[in-house]
Amino acid sequence: MGMAGGIPQSFINDLLDRVDIVDVVGARVQLRRAGGNHIGLCPFHEEKTPSFHVYADGHFHCYGCGAHGTPIGFLMDADGLTFPEAVEALASLAGVEVPRQRRSGKAPDRSLYAVLEAANERFQAWLAEDAEARAYLAERGVSAVTAEEFGLGLAPAGWQRLKLALREFGEGKLRAAGLLAGAEGERVYDRFRHRITFPIRDTRGRVIGFGGRVYATEGGDGQPKYLNSPETEVFKKGRELYGLFEARRVRRRLDTLVVVEGYMDVVALAQHGIDNAVATLGTAVGAAHFERLYRYVDDVVCCFDGDDAGRGAAWKAVAAAFPVLAEGRQLRFAFLPDGEDPDTLVRRRGATEFEDRLRRGTSVGEYFLAHQQQGLDLQRLDHRALLCDQALPAVAQLPAGTLRTMLVERLAHLARTDRSVLEQRLRSTPAAPMPTSRPRPRPLSGLGEKLLRLLVGQPQLFKTLDADQERRFAAAAAGDELLGEVLAFVEQTPDADPAALLGRFLGEESYGRLAALAEQPLPLPPDACAEEFAAGVRRYVAEDERRQRAPIRDAVRHSDSLADLRQLRNVLH
Repeated sequence: MGMAGGIPQSFINDLLDRVDIVDVVGARVQLRRAGGNHIGLCPFHEEKTPSFHVYADGHFHCYGCGAHGTPIGFLMDADGLTFPEAVEALASLAGVEVPRQRRSGKAPDRSLYAVLEAANERFQAWLAEDAEARAYLAERGVSAVTAEEFGLGLAPAGWQRLKLALREFGEGKLRAAGLLAGAEGERVYDRFRHRITFPIRDTRGRVIGFGGRVYATEGGDGQPKYLNSPETEVFKKGRELYGLFEARRVRRRLDTLVVVEGYMDVVALAQHGIDNAVATLGTAVGAAHFERLYRYVDDVVCCFDGDDAGRGAAWKAVAAAFPVLAEGRQLRFAFLPDGEDPDTLVRRRGATEFEDRLRRGTSVGEYFLAHQQQGLDLQRLDHRALLCDQALPAVAQLPAGTLRTMLVERLAHLARTDRSVLEQRLRSTPAAPMPTSRPRPRPLSGLGEKLLRLLVGQPQLFKTLDADQERRFAAAAAGDELLGEVLAFVEQTPDADPAALLGRFLGEESYGRLAALAEQPLPLPPDACAEEFAAGVRRYVAEDERRQRAPIRDAVRHSDSLADLRQLRNVLH
């Protein structure tokens, strides 16, 4: 007996005989009879004249775009399901169970779906009985219709309300479903207490877990603000997306999906007509999330806060997305003003402004290059080389296509080199995940540390340099730890004293180090400090210029092209 994805082929054949393809397709496409068959507008491409035919023998064919197949193939294409998911969906319509091939791993406990659905019904009933919780949702702008659409509920205060309400399932099943907490062998209690509950549904609409949000400070378990179900046999938070089922139910033909950070953001956006938002479940958006998103749409927008945490989340998303950005897939980033999230922004300023921000989002390529350039001075040859060194392993992760080609072209322009040179390097560069944080600047040399000490004690020493020395010193220090930041401050604030300089760094990690330097007495009298500072700057700039010339001299030694040699020698001289 043949197997297909762990499902006996004989079962699949029997299932296709049981279901009526007109019922399957007709739930998603308006069909009209044409002889013994049916026709309608194709769901897979835009058309005004029907060319999509559904045949009585159990298959479909579009004479416009060529799409064709069985009911299983239709569900896979129309709903973005995997083969096993499509078979499961058809089996559910036919009222039969799907037999599975024995696997080495343990099969998920399907009875947990009933436990979780019962919990969801209980949570919804408790919300209907609680005026305070409903008032909270109303204050947040969530209507009763939207609350019902997303199945919002209430986990009331108390330690064992749900355990007692669902005692027929037994403590073991409730724990396996993630509804109870507490160490094995000890007193167990309801995981969700005094929280608004958000059912998390899979692509078939089955409840697989819950999110809970604090809604009142008195009498409740206020920390953390958001709480998710733990991983269970049916809930793997690293690949699930809150709101995906609801978005697909509202819009069968999604064009774009918007990734936001929380359940309330998804619900608030839907309340204002933006019904294509989803959220990760307490984890950073990862490669598995992007794989799932791109099964349904080709255009994804990640919407994050504009603060450092939001920018950090965006960079992690870039790292996760690069390996799956096949040709035609688009990714953008939209950042919100400080102190705003999608929930507050859409309520205060309306859906139009929010959608404008999404449309004006930064493309993944632009964001990647901008991030790679942070802290680099591309007037310097060694910084241009560093840009290529740190960017190419990440670019090598991209599937072949337009984005990869354009990034290589843009890198070549920024690095002032020929595209063919980078393409040749790329062919021999192993793909490597990009770091999720910026590399630290190089540590200060002994001379750099001495100059930093002098500047902290006497910031006006910078004014004793002539314009050319100031420019060359600032360029040389741009990549050095802390010295570059201090120089940027004293350049913009020429009359600053040590207290003003320290005030600039108050609250930052580097403050303690600068404060310790400021407490040390100056090594020389003020006049001698000025001479020592000027001499140190000359040595520091000379060392930096030697460091910059080193890779050029190395290239001269190894180049066999006369044109390249001439160009390199012009740079040297």
